[in-house]
Amino acid sequence: MHIFFKCFFLCFVLAGIFFLSHQPSIAIIPPLFPFQDKVFHIVEFSILGWALWINRDLFGNKYMLHTIIIFSIFWAGFDEIHQSFVPGRDCTWGDFIADIIGVSLPLIFMTMRDSRIRSDDIDST
Repeated sequence: MHIFFKCFFLCFVLAGIFFLSHQPSIAIIPPLFPFQDKVFHIVEFSILGWALWINRDLFGNKYMLHTIIIFSIFWAGFDEIHQSFVPGRDCTWGDFIADIIGVSLPLIFMTMRDSRIRSDDIDST
């Protein structure tokens, strides 16, 4: 994938999270089940985790995963603090934890997938 499109996708996801966080209330979605907002946070930040993984070459090689995790924690914290200034929204630890879980899921999955691919390549030689 071309570097421009990868970076554009990452910026689009970051801007989308900021835009959704800036909405006064997302009450237009009726509650369908308990902790629905946490599921939305996990899905939203899973997309961010995937976008960060696609752009992992921007973060260097040696500490790439550490840098992505630190950036993700920073962005989740920024998102929650930003929401505390938006009328009708609040900043909660539960949302922050859901954000971290969401960004971690694709990172764990992709890291395991890549290590399995590497071990299969080593075994086949």
